Amino acid sequence: MNWLQFKLALATQEAAEFEKVLLAHGAVAVTYESQADEVVLEPMPGEIPLWQHINLVALFSLDTSIAGLNEALRAVDPDIHKRLEVAFIANEDWQQRLANHTVRAEFGDRLRLLPKTEAIEDTANSAAMIATDNGKAALYLEPGLAFGSGSHPTTRMCLEWLARHVAAQQTVLDFGCGSGILAIGAALLGARVVAVDHDSQAILATQENAEFNGVGKHIQTLTLEEWGRDRSPQAPEQFDIIAANILAAPIIELAPTFSRSLRRGGSLVLSGILDHQAAEVMKAYPDIAFGPVVADEEWVCLTGTLA
Repeated sequence: MNWLQFKLALATQEAAEFEKVLLAHGAVAVTYESQADEVVLEPMPGEIPLWQHINLVALFSLDTSIAGLNEALRAVDPDIHKRLEVAFIANEDWQQRLANHTVRAEFGDRLRLLPKTEAIEDTANSAAMIATDNGKAALYLEPGLAFGSGSHPTTRMCLEWLARHVAAQQTVLDFGCGSGILAIGAALLGARVVAVDHDSQAILATQENAEFNGVGKHIQTLTLEEWGRDRSPQAPEQFDIIAANILAAPIIELAPTFSRSLRRGGSLVLSGILDHQAAEVMKAYPDIAFGPVVADEEWVCLTGTLA
């Protein structure tokens, strides 16, 4: 089967409005691509967790009304034709594009990361079940997720640590949850998880991915505002593990908050940090006894215990 492909060159802040238009006019798939191979990590609070400049790529069936779609796009931007490419592509070309973004990996001999297309479906409700393969929990995610699909070194390092250390019934805070990949991984390993993000799209993505993986009831999702409102400064909820795959600057800024929110003997897992930033980050956490720095390419993962 062949498809009609619309590719829009956009600034990040335009993406949501154009995606809404594309879906309303019958797009069967929408993906985000970086125009300059920018690294995607969770940003500072209040920033938008996408690339600065993106290509929004949508697939339509060949019987789609091109005139109607063009009219809807021009209603948003009369000059959209200057940033629009339309092409016909074969089904196998699209499948190959998805395959290029697909991540299959194994972590800590306990957790497997697989694309959603390989999910084992429950015949009763057509939702994915918590699946295991030789005792390993299976975590299913859509290829090419804007909020993280497990392909970046920072995500891989965090998943590896979680797979080796999370124990059943532990409490875990995933701060900057994005797609929910760390929260879901921890929940699949038996933890009770609170997943926090400033962006409502990330919260929705985490909720949907958690339900698909059968762990929705084990993950509480909160916006940054809700999390701050629900916490008592005098006696905040404390966690066995806090994982934050964000950036060095907010990790440093959040040091007092994370330290208050971690139980004595609890573990802190920090990533999204470049190797030259590691010393400055660790300096911000004087009460944490850090272990050896784990590195992958120019990125590091810092783990330690609250003394």
